[in-house]
Amino acid sequence: MERLLEGRLLLVTGKGGTGKSTVAAALALLAATRGRRVLLAELDMSRPSLDRLFGITSTPEPQRVAERLDVVNVCYGPALEDFIGSVVPVRRVVRRVLDNPGIQRFLDFTPGAREMVTLSRVVQYARTYDLVVVDMPASGHAFSLLDVTRSALGLFRSGPMRDRAAKIREVIQQESTRVALVALPEEMVVNETLETHARFRDGELLSGEAAILLNRATLPTLSDAERTLLDRLEGQDLDPLGTELVAAGRWEAQLEHETARALERLRTVAEPVLIPPATEGGQPWEILQSVAVNLGRHVGVSRRKLP
Repeated sequence: MERLLEGRLLLVTGKGGTGKSTVAAALALLAATRGRRVLLAELDMSRPSLDRLFGITSTPEPQRVAERLDVVNVCYGPALEDFIGSVVPVRRVVRRVLDNPGIQRFLDFTPGAREMVTLSRVVQYARTYDLVVVDMPASGHAFSLLDVTRSALGLFRSGPMRDRAAKIREVIQQESTRVALVALPEEMVVNETLETHARFRDGELLSGEAAILLNRATLPTLSDAERTLLDRLEGQDLDPLGTELVAAGRWEAQLEHETARALERLRTVAEPVLIPPATEGGQPWEILQSVAVNLGRHVGVSRRKLP
């Protein structure tokens, strides 16, 4: 956790439905609470997750949501204008380039152009903030998005696209860039997490080992006697409260079992950080606060310190 929050660029991904957006937001919130100027970024999302987490309407320009914490939706259009502006410094010429149908078609059909433009904007933000936390797409798409830099280096022999691809890949491979994989204690999710870790490692997209955050997980708390009692009570004719209690106990026992299995496999690549389940039915910001509080315990940030 300390290493994650002390980097310059933090890329958060995971299988869809693992809670990666909430975890990314919690990490950004913790870093800001510890005194860093942080930008939390989504990439060209038509339905941004940050809107429901922070109660905002996200924009293509950074906006403040808490002390030292900004959020942004890195949209292709504004990012493209910024990209072309870095190559052609005259604003009037930039406008004519953007309005040219031929150039638009070229960009639309050039492999990886959209991804390169988006990543270029992220790298630019990393120069102005202490830490940029990127809520990446789901793991498979995230790898393809980052690996487009390698493809671009092979496709372009010279020119601004190749130069930008080289710069982006250099930043991704820097020691100050971290990767966090969000997982769940479920077999298919663990499989994909291990596969994603291998792809990032083999694709030279890791400056060190990736961090693994195991969401909705729990360490064993039930004793053998309690497990035996649950087995005896299951199927008995109990009142509604007793039935609910036994169901909750069985759910807890199953979660402990699945967590133990997930930990055994994930520890082959990294020691996971466990995030306990948040209260069911809570508002998005309440779930965000729960995740931030649990992760904050690893870095000395208490609930009272969180905004």
